[in-house]
Amino acid sequence: MSNAKPTTSPTPAERAIWFVLLAAATVAAVTFVVIAAQRIAYPFELEWMEGALVDHAARTAQGLPIYCQPTPEHVPFLYAPLLFWLGGGLMAVGVDGLLALRLIAALCSIGIAMLVGHWVRKETGRATLGLVATGLFLAGYGWVQWWLDLARNDSPFLLAMLSCAYVLRHGGTRRWIPAAALATVAILAKQSAVMWLPAIGVGALILDWRIGLRFGIAGVAGIVLALGAMHLASDGWSTFYLFEMPSHHGTVGENILGFWTRDLWPIYPLLLLGLIGFVLGCRQGRAREALFLAAMGSGGLVTSWLSRMHVGGFDNVFLYGFAAACILGPIAAAGRGLALPALLAVQFGLLFWIEFRPSRLAIALPTEAHRRAHEELASFVTAQPRDVFVPGHGLITARAGKAPCAHGQAIFDLMQVLPRLPSGATDLGILADEKRLAELPPRTREALVSFRDGMLQAMRTKRFSAIVLDAQIGPAYEVLFAYGIAGDDMQRDTDDDFYRRSEQDVITQPRMLRPPIGFAVDSPYALLAR
Repeated sequence: MSNAKPTTSPTPAERAIWFVLLAAATVAAVTFVVIAAQRIAYPFELEWMEGALVDHAARTAQGLPIYCQPTPEHVPFLYAPLLFWLGGGLMAVGVDGLLALRLIAALCSIGIAMLVGHWVRKETGRATLGLVATGLFLAGYGWVQWWLDLARNDSPFLLAMLSCAYVLRHGGTRRWIPAAALATVAILAKQSAVMWLPAIGVGALILDWRIGLRFGIAGVAGIVLALGAMHLASDGWSTFYLFEMPSHHGTVGENILGFWTRDLWPIYPLLLLGLIGFVLGCRQGRAREALFLAAMGSGGLVTSWLSRMHVGGFDNVFLYGFAAACILGPIAAAGRGLALPALLAVQFGLLFWIEFRPSRLAIALPTEAHRRAHEELASFVTAQPRDVFVPGHGLITARAGKAPCAHGQAIFDLMQVLPRLPSGATDLGILADEKRLAELPPRTREALVSFRDGMLQAMRTKRFSAIVLDAQIGPAYEVLFAYGIAGDDMQRDTDDDFYRRSEQDVITQPRMLRPPIGFAVDSPYALLAR
């Protein structure tokens, strides 16, 4: 879909606006480098699930399975394994866990930015526009809550997805082979690929039906083989966590429309440019190419939308549609004139307005008080004579030389398989009712019983010297663990209590433990073994 280069020299106004765009791209790139460089080696969590993802990667480094029966030490996340495999490989050769996973995420984000720019240059024949597109993607760093370098799996997933689409568009005669391999990698990075790949497959069929058909067959075969191998190797647990458990999660009703009206408004100029580019491509006789790019872009946007509607969908899911739009939008601005480049300038302005607001910059870098709070929590855990259960903060127990523990989010995800009460709350009573448990699907029952019995055994034998809960999740988990906390008769004020709440603070500044990004957990308190 290469646009012809202008045959006449640009006007002074056109040169000026492209200078502004290049300057904006430079600011975005420098901002990313400066902030990411200060965050990657930070030894504590910047987002509340980072440490637990490192715990998962550590299992890979130790040769332990990721997907297995849930236990107090490990309840698997609903995430595909690629990040854990890559991070575990680096940890096996001595790289610190958080550093390893953040390096992977940051390098993949840089790879995405470079691929976006290269793709735009390939389509338009203009290197300047490619540099602008690269900077435009990096300008979204603050808008997506500084997610590009976090120890999460979005960047590896997005790099694999865009690489798959790029190869189908600009690869050689046998491009369906590497594209199918990249599709398989994408689904091993994040199962959200199942929402995006069909759109890319349709685009490939429109572009060249023979290539598209071969890609579809090879891609499905590769994915089935990869997931089948994981299913067999894990005795079916991978399928349970990656596909069965997410099916029990609900939808956030306000995000069905709110995604389009509340979440996406900062990139409206970019979406408008993408639409204009599609119309221009069709009018200029490049309908096949335009339809392929539209399929790729709309697939990314719909994947963002569906992910946002899912319970737990955070701002990181904006990345999928945004990255695709960073390709489509600049392509539309390749022609002569000021109007379309001006829309790109407006887009940079909106993203910078968000990124450089004091409230957004305040969460970019952790404070010294945040570091001290984590050091105090680590000291508390280390000082306990036996293991400590800390569901709100992964990696803390492992670093203290104690057994790792299941993360609160993974436990919450597991509880979602339980039926709901009329109020909408999870029916935790089933956990104590063997007859009702027997009515659940066998694998679901096995998972719940395994975790329930493991926790109760650990608490009744006082394997944990302490259970540390944060104020935001503590009440829910005290109910969940009621048998072990209060004793067999469930009476909290009897001498049979296995654990009682300590009156002493775990750390001196409880609120400073809150991670700057994502779900807020802070103000920890301890339930000490009797």
